[in-house]
Amino acid sequence: MIQEIADGVFVDLDYEGANVGCILTDEGAIVIDSPMIPTEAKHWAETVSKLSSRVLYVFNTDHHRAHILGNQFFDAPILAHEVAWKEMSNYKDTFIERTKNLFKKRPDVQKQLDDIDIIKPELAFTGRLLMNRGGREIHFIHMGGHTPATSGVFLPEEKILFTGDLVVVNEHPALGQCDSEEWLTKLRWLRKQKYAMIVPGHGPLCNVEASEPVSDYIRSMRAKVRKQFKAGRTKAEAAVVISQMIDYFPYRQGEKSMIEKRIRAGVSRVYDEMKLFYGQEEV
Repeated sequence: MIQEIADGVFVDLDYEGANVGCILTDEGAIVIDSPMIPTEAKHWAETVSKLSSRVLYVFNTDHHRAHILGNQFFDAPILAHEVAWKEMSNYKDTFIERTKNLFKKRPDVQKQLDDIDIIKPELAFTGRLLMNRGGREIHFIHMGGHTPATSGVFLPEEKILFTGDLVVVNEHPALGQCDSEEWLTKLRWLRKQKYAMIVPGHGPLCNVEASEPVSDYIRSMRAKVRKQFKAGRTKAEAAVVISQMIDYFPYRQGEKSMIEKRIRAGVSRVYDEMKLFYGQEEV
C-alpha cells in the first residue's frame, strides 16, 4: 500500500523484494527502485502514473534483482552508481534463469520472468550527485558497505533518507558482496545524523537507531568467522557459523533455505576478508 511520508514523497513497503519510492517534482517524478516480480512492477508503474504524468528518472539503489527487474515498465532513463552500471552491463540470460530458480514453487512468477529485459543505467555517478529539478533538491549519495554500488537518496528539506540495503529492518542483511568494515563505519556515521525518517531497503520505516541491529549482526558475523579462521578451519568448515546466525532475525515459513544461502554467502565473504587482513601472519 502506498504511503505519503512527506509532501509529494511516497513509498510502498509491501512489494516482494525491496522497498520502492517516488518523489514528485514540478517537472515529473523520480522513482526509487522497481519491484522484482513483473506484476508488482507493473502495478508500481501504474501507481506512479496516477501520481505524475511523467517519470524523469528511475534510480536503482543497487544492482541486485530486488531493485532493478521492474525497470522496463518505466519510460524513463535509469540512474545508478557507476559500479551498478558495470554489474548490470554484464548480466546475461543466466541472470534471469537464476532468478527463476528462486521461484521454483511459483510457476506463475517464473512465466512472468520470461519477458523481462535487463534495462541498465543510462546515467551513472560515483560519489554524490546533487539535482535540482522542479522545485526540489535531491541528493543521490554513494553509501557502499552492502555492495560497492549501494547508494541512497537524501531529501535535505524533508530530512528523509532512502538508504538502499545499507539498512534493513527485521531481516538478515546480505553480506555476500559486502565490505563489512566499510558497512560498520557507514552505519556509525548514519547514527550521528539528524534525519526525520529513514526508508530502509527492506522493512518498515524507521529512525537511525534501527541501524544498530544491522551493526550487531555484522559484528557478530565477523567475530564468529574470525574465530573459525584463527582456529585454522577452512572456509567450508567455517560454515558452522550458519547455524549460529540463522535465528538472529525472524524469517517466514519456507524461507529457511534461502536465508541459509544468504548467510553462507556472508560467511564466505567475511572469511575472505579475514584471510586478506591476516594474510600469512601467525594466527
